[in-house]
Amino acid sequence: MLDPALQPIVMILTFVVGLCIGSFLNVMGLRLLANEDFILPASHCPKCKTPLRPIDNIPVLSYLLLGGKCHACKQPISIQYPLIELATGILFCMIVWQFGLSWQTLFLLFMISQLIVIFITDLLDKSIYEINSLTLIPVGIVYNLLNLGHVPGSFPLDLGALVIHIPNALISAFMGIAIAFIFFEGMILLSLICFGTDGFGHGDTHLMMGVGAFLGWPLTVLALILGFFAQTIPAIPMLVIQWIRNKQYVSLASGSVALICGTAPLLLMNMGLSPELRMGISLACLVASLIALIVFLRQVKSAQTYTYLPLGPALIIGVIVALFWGNQMIDAYHRYSFPH
Repeated sequence: MLDPALQPIVMILTFVVGLCIGSFLNVMGLRLLANEDFILPASHCPKCKTPLRPIDNIPVLSYLLLGGKCHACKQPISIQYPLIELATGILFCMIVWQFGLSWQTLFLLFMISQLIVIFITDLLDKSIYEINSLTLIPVGIVYNLLNLGHVPGSFPLDLGALVIHIPNALISAFMGIAIAFIFFEGMILLSLICFGTDGFGHGDTHLMMGVGAFLGWPLTVLALILGFFAQTIPAIPMLVIQWIRNKQYVSLASGSVALICGTAPLLLMNMGLSPELRMGISLACLVASLIALIVFLRQVKSAQTYTYLPLGPALIIGVIVALFWGNQMIDAYHRYSFPH
C-alpha cells in the first residue's frame, strides 16, 4: 500500500504518466491499423497531414484548447483521443492504488497498456495484432514465475536428488493459457466441422491466452464469463429487433437458449440443491448453451444485414473487472454456493 502522506503526489504523477502513455497507445493502435511505424513520421493530423505543434500534443488539454478541431484544416478531431488518454490515466491510477508501487504494478501496467491497444484495433477494425496479444504470454509467465501476484503455495517436483518447488501461480498461469486455447480453438474447430464457419477469431484466442498467463485460470474463467455478458448488452437489443423484422426465428430461439442456459448455473446457487445435483444441472446447461451458441453464431454470420460486433473489447472489460474485483467475486460465489 502507498504511504498516506505520499498518496496525493503519487496518484497525480501516475495520472499524468497514464495520460501521456495513453496518447502513445492511441498512436500505436491507429498506426498498426494503417501499417505505419510507431515513431516516425512525427504526429500529424490524419486528415490534412499537417505536423502537430508541441502545444497540440498535450493529452486531453490540447483537445479542449483546440475545441476538438485541427488547428490547420479545422476538421473535427476524433473524441477517441481524449477518451483513451483519460481511460489510460484512470486505469493506471487504479492499478497503483490497489497494488502499490511494486514490480507487480509495473507488470500489470504493461498488460493494461497492451489491452488498450487491442481494444482500439479490435473496436475500429476487428483486428487483434500478435505484437500486442502474444507478447502478453511470456511476460505473464515471468510475472507468475516470480509470483508477483503473491499466490500462496507451491507444488514440489521430486527429481530424486533435487526437489523443485513450482509456484502455484505458475501452474495456474499455464492452466489459464490452456483453458483459453481449448475454449476458443475448440469452438472454432467445432463450428468449422458442424457449419463450415468460424465461431470466433484466432485473435480472441491469443488475447485470452495472454490474459491467462497473467491472471491464472480462476480469474481467466471469470473474465470470459464477464466478457460474454458484457457483449450481450449492446448485441441483444440490436439482434432481437433485426430478427423480428426479418423473421429470423431460429436466431432468436438459439440466442435465447444460449443466454438462459449460460446464466442458469448462477441462478442455482441459492436454491438449496445438493452440490452433486447443482454440478450436474450446470454441466447440462453449459452443453446446451454451447450448442445453442454455435447455432446462434452461424445464424448471425449468415445474416448479411448484421454488423458483426468484435468480441475483444467486451473480453477486455471482463478482464479489467476480474483484475480489480475478481477475487472478491469468486470468494462471494464460494460463500453463497458452499455455505459452512
